[in-house]
Amino acid sequence: MKGFFTVLGYTFKENSRKKTFIISTIITLILTVVIVSLPAIIKSFDNDNKIKTEQTSSNYKNKGVIFVVDSKDIVKGNLNKLGSSFPQYKFKSETPSNIKLLKDKVKNTENNALLIFDEKNGVPTFNYIVKQSGSGLDPAQLSQFTKSIFVTDLLKKANVSDDISQMLQSDVTFNVSELGKGKVSSSISSMAISMLLFFSIYYYGYGVAMSIASEKTSRVMELLVTSTKPSIIILGKSAAMGLLGLVQLFMVVCTGMLTYKLTFPRNFSIGGQALDFSSFTPFSVVMIVIYFILGYSLYAMMNAVAGATVSKAEDVNSALMPISFISIAAFYVGNFSLAVPNGTVAIVSSIIPFSAPFSMPSRILATEVPVWQIWTSAFSLVLTIIFIAWISIKIYSSAILHYGKRLKMKDLLKMSNNNK
Repeated sequence: MKGFFTVLGYTFKENSRKKTFIISTIITLILTVVIVSLPAIIKSFDNDNKIKTEQTSSNYKNKGVIFVVDSKDIVKGNLNKLGSSFPQYKFKSETPSNIKLLKDKVKNTENNALLIFDEKNGVPTFNYIVKQSGSGLDPAQLSQFTKSIFVTDLLKKANVSDDISQMLQSDVTFNVSELGKGKVSSSISSMAISMLLFFSIYYYGYGVAMSIASEKTSRVMELLVTSTKPSIIILGKSAAMGLLGLVQLFMVVCTGMLTYKLTFPRNFSIGGQALDFSSFTPFSVVMIVIYFILGYSLYAMMNAVAGATVSKAEDVNSALMPISFISIAAFYVGNFSLAVPNGTVAIVSSIIPFSAPFSMPSRILATEVPVWQIWTSAFSLVLTIIFIAWISIKIYSSAILHYGKRLKMKDLLKMSNNNK
């Protein structure tokens, strides 16, 4: 046990002093502050746009001219209603004989349009002519306006009072209340945690492989092997890098929480959905930490073996390629399945050991996950970690003092069988 803590302390101290760790921590904290502050920045820009809109409201009516030909008397010869409904445009009444000339004006002038009202089977219709599709008023708005005039006229002829007529044409207001977890806020939280766990597990797992490869290059590993067992080395180094990851993760979470308290605007919403982080309960935070530890342990064991198979630190990336493919594929499967957190793909990806560390914490934030699924996921992860650790320690013990060309899987299996 003493050897384990010696390796752990040495690895933790050496890696925490490296410039790469210090710089990456600073950059990560700065990015955390910026990302959490984004809602405040967005709201600030929205306020600036409102001020600019108010400042330019006096020039709002100078957007263009819409020529109106109303031979069927749809708007009853009164363009004031059109002007009050669409104040950004000036409406000018014209006769049918000028249609050809008006089309030329629209074609040669920006923002102008021609509106020709007609009637078909007793129902009003119109032809809306613009220079280019998408310019001018939205035809759907004009259609709604025309319908309103038509319905109002019909109700008047039926001796319906103006108050009743207005009530009949009023839009029905509604409010959506969620009894479960908010979809927008939980989706953002889920994606953020999934990405944070992936990069943390990947980065610190990579650190285990680099640490072992670097010590092999400097021959430090020969001294370590003579003083302690290879199994103690791999477990101590993996634990040290995991502890370093937890420290950095704790710093990121604390920075994010502090920034949230100081900068996050009240009643901020996206698409009408209030954005909050109420899904971060004590239970969900504990589960995030547990799955980080389990996920890191799984990938760290495999990365340690990859680091032991090379003689130069430059060869680590090629040795880690298969593990990288597995982790990236697992991350994407877990992340994409969050679109339907209770779907079959999401459930399966949260139980498969390689994708569970990225999928299950995100599902816990996004929806109510049955207890049996959490237990099954954790149990499958623990069993896989034990199995991978047993194989890794066995292979690691055989490969740790190998120098020369990078070992392939068949070489590793052969060496481990010879050392039984």
